[in-house]
Amino acid sequence: MTKHIFWLASYPKSGNTLLRAILSSLFFTENGVFNFKLLESITSFEDTYFVSKMKKLIGNDLNKLKSTTIFYKYLLKIQEKENLGFKEDFKFFKTHSGNFSINNNFFTSEENTRGIIYIIRDPRDVCISWANHTSKTFNESIEFMTNDLASLSWIERENKIFDIENKPSSFLSRWDKHVISWTSNNWDCPLLVLKFEDLVYKKEETIKVIANFFIDRFGFKFNNLDNKIVNILETTNFQKFKKTELKDGFVEAQAGRQFFKSGTKNQWKNKLSKEQIIKIEEKFEKIMNKFNYK
Repeated sequence: MTKHIFWLASYPKSGNTLLRAILSSLFFTENGVFNFKLLESITSFEDTYFVSKMKKLIGNDLNKLKSTTIFYKYLLKIQEKENLGFKEDFKFFKTHSGNFSINNNFFTSEENTRGIIYIIRDPRDVCISWANHTSKTFNESIEFMTNDLASLSWIERENKIFDIENKPSSFLSRWDKHVISWTSNNWDCPLLVLKFEDLVYKKEETIKVIANFFIDRFGFKFNNLDNKIVNILETTNFQKFKKTELKDGFVEAQAGRQFFKSGTKNQWKNKLSKEQIIKIEEKFEKIMNKFNYK
């Protein structure tokens, strides 16, 4: 039992990139000064590069991985440390997958998982951000978020071996089920649940919560922590993200769409119709109440 993966999990457009910026500055710099290059130290698990290394094992199923039923048979094997290809004690991986099982084949396991940080955001604002990100209408965004079978194709940046018809997908399901899948398990591994709104509006306090999570639960020691936090606060400012993206681009943005667009809360109050708000609140009432979003 190696427990070599630290999951940074979230539903899409919930603040995972900001969390990665903070963590990469905390762990992989001496002074806490962030730059976009640092994000490469915390990669997405949903990258077909990891599948391409397993072609021999997957065999004839390689062209059938669009089916989550087939694909989930191989996920735990892909997550073995030697197949992920790193030598460190553990590694951070971003994921938008829900922590579900399909035909008793699980997305991940307690044995693989060192710890979890899950980020949750008001689903009414997620709706707006997802619509902007994907060039969809708000109604289409709500339809996606309330779909029990919602999924997203894995990214494919190199070793391109798939076409659209057979590219593997991450299984998300509904927004509320996604939240439950990561925050309600009884695994023997530390879990920290963060709210996007705190990450943005109570940033210094939340960075300290994150640092203390690693200090208290894992025994990490951070040199010059106070100075690091000052620089993280300065260099992970959302407006700086926007300026850098406009100047240099951002690899995770959809073609022709700005990735860092607003980064604020309560956008839904002025953008969603009364009917759209009611639909989201009725669908997700239980989880929204649990996390004080109503």
